[in-house]
Amino acid sequence: MIEFKKISDTPLSKIVSLVNEVFSDYVIPVKWDVLSFQLDMRENSISLEDSFLMIVDGEIVGFSINAIRAPRGRIDAFGVRKYFRERGVGGALLLYSLDQLKWKGVKEVILEVAAGDRAAKFYDKYGFVVRRTLRSFYTDKIMSAPIYKFEKATIGEIYDEAVENEKNWRRPNWQREAMTLKLSDDRYNHDFVIENGERKGYVVWGINENGAFIIDASPRNKNEFNQFFVNLLASIQEKARVSNMLLMNVPEDDPLHDAAMFAEMRPFILQWEMSKI
Repeated sequence: MIEFKKISDTPLSKIVSLVNEVFSDYVIPVKWDVLSFQLDMRENSISLEDSFLMIVDGEIVGFSINAIRAPRGRIDAFGVRKYFRERGVGGALLLYSLDQLKWKGVKEVILEVAAGDRAAKFYDKYGFVVRRTLRSFYTDKIMSAPIYKFEKATIGEIYDEAVENEKNWRRPNWQREAMTLKLSDDRYNHDFVIENGERKGYVVWGINENGAFIIDASPRNKNEFNQFFVNLLASIQEKARVSNMLLMNVPEDDPLHDAAMFAEMRPFILQWEMSKI
């Protein structure tokens, strides 16, 4: 017997354990805890009412964790437990999720998957098309560049600037859209970047046990993006007293991608953004 159950009816601790189990052998392992999952839910507009577990003969076999920003939706995490793979379970779960999202007014569904992974072939089978490539970048090279100052900004101020950039020349993916930055609340540092008393742009960033990371950054003048980003890396390294810098999942058609390449950050993960209309 096959049934589908809303994830909102299941304790978060059980969902987190299931996701970590399914993704333990994935090329990009997921290691959620309840708190980080709750933060990701808010930040990425995940709707547990519109996310589902698939249950076969009383046993949970897979999940589809979905986000909605109508008319777009996103499959944030999708997977089937190892024992049940290659049995048609995933296809049934995906079709059910897509149908439910359609009823919520979603006209396009996007997702991100490791380039060349078997999962990409699975999604292709069900009508998803590769739209663009995303790269994650790393550097431990100490940047020699002018140092910016940082001025704390409100989330609303960052949001307003990011929205304006999106309208005109930015091409961010879901995780760094203006709405995502707004919903991240106080999870990260939200700063204006200042040089000689002049605002050059903004950065959303943080520090963890591995060094510093940038969620998003943008100058006010798109023609200054490359040098702005080099100077920004140097400034964060100086402020945080670290050399290791991380920048995840940057679309190839967004100027931030070219800026990371210009700064000689090293690509280390290649992903595809896929969508189905």
